[in-house]
Amino acid sequence: MGSANAFVADPTEEERRVRILMKVRIPVEGGNAGVKSGALPKAIAEFMQQAKPEAVYFSLSEGDRTMFAVVDMKSSSELPKLGEPFFIGFNASIDQTPCMTYEELGEGLSALQ
Repeated sequence: MGSANAFVADPTEEERRVRILMKVRIPVEGGNAGVKSGALPKAIAEFMQQAKPEAVYFSLSEGDRTMFAVVDMKSSSELPKLGEPFFIGFNASIDQTPCMTYEELGEGLSALQ
């Protein structure tokens, strides 16, 4: 007896990838300490090197230093590697939301017709 997935092709690596919008909010106290010590710029540089984001923007959200980054992930197992340095080092709060491009939205909507 074969498995239930015997006739389902394995998805390609590209099909398994998920684009994630990460919102990293760093409270004022943790951010100030990180800027003074140099730890915050270092953590951001390491994130940029590891995540290789498609886009990244820096702003304020609710009075906190905030980074918005769009990253492609092969697996949810990448989430801790990218988020934990901000949690541990700066008491950050992080939201991670799947997102898509305009072209991907069109592709998804066309499948509904």
